[in-house]
Amino acid sequence: MRKLMGALMGVLTLTLISLGSANATRLYPEYSPAAVGALITVLGAVFFSLATRFRSQARKRAAEFRWDRAYWKWVFILMVPSLLQGQLQQAALKRVGVGTMMTLVALGALALSTWRLVFPERGPGRRRHVVWFVIGLVGVVLLARPFTDGAESWGLVMACLVSAIGVSGTIVSGKLTELGDLTRVVELMGWSAACLVGVPVLVWTDDHWMTWRVLSTVALTSALFLVANLAYVRAYELARSDGLISTVQCLNPVVACLVGLLVGTGVAPNLYGWIGAGLVVLASAVAARILLQGSDHTGLPVKNGVWTEDRFDTGGNSPAWIAGLDTVIRVPDIWKTDEWLLWKDPPRLTA
Repeated sequence: MRKLMGALMGVLTLTLISLGSANATRLYPEYSPAAVGALITVLGAVFFSLATRFRSQARKRAAEFRWDRAYWKWVFILMVPSLLQGQLQQAALKRVGVGTMMTLVALGALALSTWRLVFPERGPGRRRHVVWFVIGLVGVVLLARPFTDGAESWGLVMACLVSAIGVSGTIVSGKLTELGDLTRVVELMGWSAACLVGVPVLVWTDDHWMTWRVLSTVALTSALFLVANLAYVRAYELARSDGLISTVQCLNPVVACLVGLLVGTGVAPNLYGWIGAGLVVLASAVAARILLQGSDHTGLPVKNGVWTEDRFDTGGNSPAWIAGLDTVIRVPDIWKTDEWLLWKDPPRLTA
């Protein structure tokens, strides 16, 4: 149930991001996307910091968590490429169509999802699951219709880089969630983007953005992105699987299309587009179902036992499973270093 709720939080994240992006596009005929994006970045960092300060659970985690060298390594692996992602995306959209960009980004999410299906963390690989990658890719192509507006080679290169950064961000975010608190990392990334990108763009731009219309529109977009970031963090905490998160992200073209139709900024797809949307939903739903089932069963011949759902170590003892007992008991941390792998990394079996 926790993983299913994580998947639903991922869908909520995509929906809120699409709504915020659709709201921001109302300013593009008069103001440059760079200036609007810089405003959203700065306000988003302020809003997210205020939101985390008012959450008692977030404050408690921040007080308990200590940033070690390994954690900083993953933070930089996530943060440095992400600072360039927005600029690369804007530059790529000038050379390739939105459909091409959306297809390539979805291709990265499909590749990661398929990798986790074919080569699961536990159990034998299943190559037949590649079929869901093919079905999803066909669906995205039918829905997004790439290359209809032309595509320059440099634009394709930058779009592929954006897709690769998105895939690495999904993997590293999952790793950071396992190591500690992802909320602090999202906050750090927001302030880094605001200080290194947002503020310089606002200082150098010629757009007259100090108007009520601009600030109110950007404030609403930033508020939507704030809730999306909170849902993003919660999705990782519940799902504990980058494969499941990437499977949800495959729905991004469908969600963006539906949101565009809802707010009146999108174009209704033709028959082939609706068929493609159905194929994307089908492939994502089946892949998510396989990942949800695989997270609870490893094929080990164990009966009459219960694994705990939460593996995070927040105290002196950690939950563990004892064969022959239908209860969860506390055991000393030293058991984690035992040679018996079932104690070292519990695979969350259910009775």
